[in-house]
Amino acid sequence: MNCEKIRKSLDTISGILNKVVSSLCVGLTALMFVAVFIQVIGRYLLKSGTAWTEETARYSMIWLAFLGASSLIRSWDNTSVTFVKDKFPDRIRNIIDILIMIVMLAFMIIISVIAVQQVPKLALRERSPALGISMFVPRSSVIFGSIIVCIQLAWKTIDSILLLIIRGGEKS
Repeated sequence: MNCEKIRKSLDTISGILNKVVSSLCVGLTALMFVAVFIQVIGRYLLKSGTAWTEETARYSMIWLAFLGASSLIRSWDNTSVTFVKDKFPDRIRNIIDILIMIVMLAFMIIISVIAVQQVPKLALRERSPALGISMFVPRSSVIFGSIIVCIQLAWKTIDSILLLIIRGGEKS
């Protein structure tokens, strides 16, 4: 199988994962909007706030942050300072990006492993005060988010390496 076919297959898988994550993010954003809207109406018009709306909005935002990070990785739209990197030729810049991705992937793997080990121990016995749900629900966002980020980072790293190989082969 050549590099282009591998890139296309991996991109298809990454794209499907990104569509699922994007749909979840849209749903979570809608849920957060509704919760905050109800909270504002209750607090300012009815003069009585509800605690469940605050927790719902908070937990939705936490999930959005972790899931949304994977979409940023896929599009490589994360914020970075590039004034030093921009002074290098394209090939060196691509190598620097790959090294950055490898470091990020290593960090996210560590986060994933720690989250898988610690979250169930800490969260399964606790319940949220207002919603009464297991704290595993909001805290598992670290597990799922970091694993999805790892998948997207692995895809992006492999894709960048294959692209570097393809471009290197074209110039020879």
